[in-house]
Amino acid sequence: MMRSSVIGLTALLSLSSALAQCLITDFEGYALGTNGAVLFRQPSFSGSTSNFVIGNPCNIPNGVYNCSVISDEQAFNGTQSLKVAWQFRLNPNTGEPFSDAWLRLTTFNAPTKPNPKIDFNHKVRLRLYVPSETPDFYLTLGVRETGSSADCGGNGGTSGGIEWIGATSAQAGPSAPVGKLINQKDQWITVSFNIRCEPIRGFAGATANGQLQGDTGTIEQLAFTPVDPAQLGPYIVYIDDVETIAVQPGDVDDNGCVDDADLLQVLFAFGSEGYNAADVNCDQVVDDADLLIVLFNFGTGC
Repeated sequence: MMRSSVIGLTALLSLSSALAQCLITDFEGYALGTNGAVLFRQPSFSGSTSNFVIGNPCNIPNGVYNCSVISDEQAFNGTQSLKVAWQFRLNPNTGEPFSDAWLRLTTFNAPTKPNPKIDFNHKVRLRLYVPSETPDFYLTLGVRETGSSADCGGNGGTSGGIEWIGATSAQAGPSAPVGKLINQKDQWITVSFNIRCEPIRGFAGATANGQLQGDTGTIEQLAFTPVDPAQLGPYIVYIDDVETIAVQPGDVDDNGCVDDADLLQVLFAFGSEGYNAADVNCDQVVDDADLLIVLFNFGTGC
């Protein structure tokens, strides 16, 4: 598994002033019930995973889960969010669950907010609300390396390879990515992808190789992989406030404030190797350098 180049200590200490926040969408102002049009397509849209999900029109009252629909049932901010609902189906050849089932929820040329351009030196952050009835899943970010010069959140195009950000492995073969475990229910949670720090795996396209060749691209997809493929669902997830944020040196827990909690996370993880949120200088080990970054920035943003 290969990664992007390491950001040095000096660069990290100057990043927060150089990089700004960009709200891609908060799903406000769109007509309730709009399906598969705002940022993310409906679940059955992607040919990569349509075989795994039940692909009927969105009609949740009648038990049809193929929705990426503007909803006012939950909201992190404002009154609206995106309600994503899907159900995995049985393998028609065996009558058993697919062992490699996953959902690729893509932004590909969506009618509104398609292919949103991002800077790979930012974090991508979103809010999730998962009802308790939804089985646990892994969440992975897919980015496309378009090299776009569009404004943040603007249409960044559909050329270039697709890389998975935050995927430590693939489940049951090369397809279903294993990313961040989502198991907190009935509450809004924050999920962040620190693109330059996290594990990267190639997914699709000639240039997809587990590395980032440039600085800009697009949010191409969110990948949802069931922890237990036998759990067919339904899966219901509310998404709100999709944004990019500056990498704040030392802010391990990503709450905007470098404080005791960040210091404790570095101390508890001290000596750990491989990806860890406490590895704030992205060198694959939690050590004195990470501790110094937290101490030098202590109190910032608080």
